[in-house]
Amino acid sequence: MSRKQQVDLAEGIARQLVEEMGGFDRSLSGLTQLVRQFSAIEFEVPELPDADGYLFQYGKVNWFPEPTFALGILRQLEVVDATGGHESYIQVQFELRYFLDDDLDCVGSHSEWWFPGDEVSFDSWLESVSRAEISNRLAMKTVRDFAIWKEMV
Repeated sequence: MSRKQQVDLAEGIARQLVEEMGGFDRSLSGLTQLVRQFSAIEFEVPELPDADGYLFQYGKVNWFPEPTFALGILRQLEVVDATGGHESYIQVQFELRYFLDDDLDCVGSHSEWWFPGDEVSFDSWLESVSRAEISNRLAMKTVRDFAIWKEMV
């Protein structure tokens, strides 16, 4: 059994994984395959149902200079203090960015969480994400950018 990784190393591990894979297919299906690989890495989090979860989200974003549509999957990992109490979460985001055109502008937004203990298994949830209706629209679009980053929340 492999050693669990420290939560603060998660972003670097995610970046290293993409490098080791030689990149990936920049589609929703390719993104879910990348997330499946990342999910195989265990991190030091409490044994709680919401300590290690995933969020699939997409929609128009307004924090870039040009109009942008973003689709991403993030992994949220709980950070605890020296006494084992909740301190924060680290979210490692994998995001595909597209130029916002009229077609994507009318899509709206979507967000959907998954945590261990949900009625649906992670594999089933991730498979349903890879088949999400938005993938048909995005298949005809060119990915402008791909980013990995982490946030503390």
